[in-house]
Amino acid sequence: MTELVRRIGLLGGECSGKSTLARDLARTLPACVVTERLRDFVEANGRAPFQHEQVGLMLAQQAAEDDAAAACRAGVVVGDSAPLMIAVYSVVYFDDPTLIGPAVDLARGYDLTLWCDVDLPWEPDGIQRDGPDVRQREHDIIRDIIRDHLTPAGVHVELISGGPDARAESARRAWQLLGPNQPT
Repeated sequence: MTELVRRIGLLGGECSGKSTLARDLARTLPACVVTERLRDFVEANGRAPFQHEQVGLMLAQQAAEDDAAAACRAGVVVGDSAPLMIAVYSVVYFDDPTLIGPAVDLARGYDLTLWCDVDLPWEPDGIQRDGPDVRQREHDIIRDIIRDHLTPAGVHVELISGGPDARAESARRAWQLLGPNQPT
């Protein structure tokens, strides 16, 4: 019999604490973390993706999470970041909303979706971060997608705020409220 693997998807603009939260969840739940394929792409290619590369990155993120779900002995997979973030970046950088629908469909597969607030200080990170104004725009787009697409699709999203310890505690509480062994 295959064990049930539950999933957590992380959303949030650049420098909003997603990776820190993912590492904390990996330790405390425990969980397997799937790192952001977009970050891997930028590091490998020394540039941001072009518009036509966005869908491939979104699908690569989902495939990596699926692979982790098949191999994760911890029983929990954390997507850092969820594929929906590629759709958000497509809106921010290319004014292209076409990936929102497919990303919302993928978001239905999470047991819990955590949205990291922008209340942490913004910090530069080489070529991968554009600044606090872009982070706020990403945050606003996520808010609109939650309101207009995720909530109507039945995807519940928890906003996680405060410092790293407060975020970790809020995430653990939200996870505990799901109860044991709920299917995805």
